Amino acid sequence: MAFLDWAEINNKLEKTFKFENYNEVVLFTNKVMQIAIDQDHHPEIHVHYNFVKVRITDYEHGSVSAKCQRFVIAVNQVV
Repeated sequence: MAFLDWAEINNKLEKTFKFENYNEVVLFTNKVMQIAIDQDHHPEIHVHYNFVKVRITDYEHGSVSAKCQRFVIAVNQVV
């Protein structure tokens, strides 16, 4: 079951964000990292030249949890 516009794949929520250039990628990645620190819930972040792929799961539960959903909502707000 996907949440918002994120796909659920292998018990993780996943989304790819596309950008015009690497500077935008870095700015976005820093915002995502700050959300992770603030929420104490840390995603996989794959950084490329013009896109970022973010994956999140709750390893304590072995699946997507309410913590993941809060994280996704916060990330969607910084795009």
